[in-house]
Amino acid sequence: MTTSLKELAKKAVFRYTRFGAPQYSYNIEPIQLATLVIELDKVKEIPGVILEVGVARGMTTRFLCEHLMRSQRTGERICVVDTFESFTARDIEYEVERRGKIKGELIGFSYNDFGRWKENFREFPFVTAFASDCSTFDYSQISPIKLAFLDVDLYLPTKQALDRIYTQLCKGGVILVDDVKPNNNCDGAYDAYIEFCSERGLATEFVGTKCGLIRKVPS
Repeated sequence: MTTSLKELAKKAVFRYTRFGAPQYSYNIEPIQLATLVIELDKVKEIPGVILEVGVARGMTTRFLCEHLMRSQRTGERICVVDTFESFTARDIEYEVERRGKIKGELIGFSYNDFGRWKENFREFPFVTAFASDCSTFDYSQISPIKLAFLDVDLYLPTKQALDRIYTQLCKGGVILVDDVKPNNNCDGAYDAYIEFCSERGLATEFVGTKCGLIRKVPS
């Protein structure tokens, strides 16, 4: 197809269909993306890895990659942890039996595939993916961690991952927890965040309508 025909086709699609309409492709809020960039720049000089837990298709991972590449920071390392097989049966059962949630509303992300995910990020050699339950993953093998983005929705994996990640977090490091919003079917992350901060005597800090921050302040 010639360039002129392509332009005519694009013009027709844009003017007469909805296929040309702009879309927001992220499941997290714009302010969370902005905060990720700001916090990444704050920890730029701190040795350590950037961690993402719960990655789905990898949209946020790709966002992080783009920021590092455009900032000429490809010498830094991004590690991601996910089951790549949806939520574990144990975590869903806990939500249903202990927190009164509806099982059918907690099923998701089973489309994911570890091999395909890694292939999609082959051009980013500074990304290392681990297929693992975030509740039991040994974060000491990637320690120290300077920034973590935790997005696993449910109570048990959020609480248990927070305990493990915070232990390996650098002084001056930060954890961002997604879905920190009460009174919804995935408010386990909210309860886990509030409980974790209370137990550790840490200040709660909120970004947008559904993100909580945890900072490890240098002593």
